[in-house]
Amino acid sequence: MYPVNVNAFDVIGEMKAAGTIAFGAAVIRSAAKTVKSTLDIVHNILGIADWDFVEKDEDGFYSQYDPVPIITAGRCRVWVTSNETGKEDLEAGDYLEIADLGGSNALPVGAFQQMSAETGTCTGDVREVGSLARALADVTLTDVELVADDLAVGGTAVTLSEADMTNLDLAVGDYIVLEDLDGNAMINRVKAVTSTVITLQLPSTVALANATDAVHKLHQVEVLLL
Repeated sequence: MYPVNVNAFDVIGEMKAAGTIAFGAAVIRSAAKTVKSTLDIVHNILGIADWDFVEKDEDGFYSQYDPVPIITAGRCRVWVTSNETGKEDLEAGDYLEIADLGGSNALPVGAFQQMSAETGTCTGDVREVGSLARALADVTLTDVELVADDLAVGGTAVTLSEADMTNLDLAVGDYIVLEDLDGNAMINRVKAVTSTVITLQLPSTVALANATDAVHKLHQVEVLLL
């Protein structure tokens, strides 16, 4: 993971986490003086949770009540998913919106996608109402891959085919999204990886069905917040 802050114009630090928040996730107000990472598409993000070098209960994540430094303007790095299987790569200048994940998603994620990526017809070169950031570099994204075995809530081992694992090209410390296409999605992190199994850092809060639900690899992209 690269630093989240590239050249921030403004960072605020008086907010605390209302729950688990990944470093680099987009956040919104939760209640007075608290923030949470965003759910589905929203337009009212407060900013991006910066990387904090203070030791955390969960490496790479803020826990409830942790102070969260938030980049509200300027250049920073955010998490981006292709959010599709026939993906289009990101080009410098493309506009980004909050990723549309899990259908009726009620769990916090805070990742971005190209404009309209979930429809398979990306319009990254068009600024729309939901455009919240603009990419500053070309980035090769990764297709979403379906799991090859069921995963129960609380599980920590995600199985995929060897070919799909090769495509994801995951390493320890990478951030991923687990997506129940008809329900919820969550951001997680790779604790260990083999040719067919991802061991999760956090127990899954979503149930995944074999050959139906998906794993997204998140890519860190330098952007200008709009």
